[in-house]
Amino acid sequence: MKNLPLWLYIAIAVLIAVLGNSISAVWAKGDDKLSIWLIAVLLISPLVFISFGLVTSRLGLAVTSGVIDSLLTVSTIAVGLILFQEWHKISSLQYFGMGLALLGIFLMIYFPKSGV
Repeated sequence: MKNLPLWLYIAIAVLIAVLGNSISAVWAKGDDKLSIWLIAVLLISPLVFISFGLVTSRLGLAVTSGVIDSLLTVSTIAVGLILFQEWHKISSLQYFGMGLALLGIFLMIYFPKSGV
């Protein structure tokens, strides 16, 4: 796994975290808190942290947090908008904020500190 491209590590980490967020949202909405969704939340939660750690080992904590957390935020919002039909809950300024998050991700990945 050491030879996988960095973007693949990032994509996998974000996909696992988005899946975890989505599963926990479905679990929390249900009346039966001891459902199969609880088991799914318990199974995926460690994978979120393991995948985050793998990216951190390549980028460092500061950049990984910025990139993964921003992508997670934007991706989870997209899941909420598309799958959970929450279009009416997002303001135009919040859409603008998502755009700034994407810009921040781009800047963190493509303009690292040189000379280190």
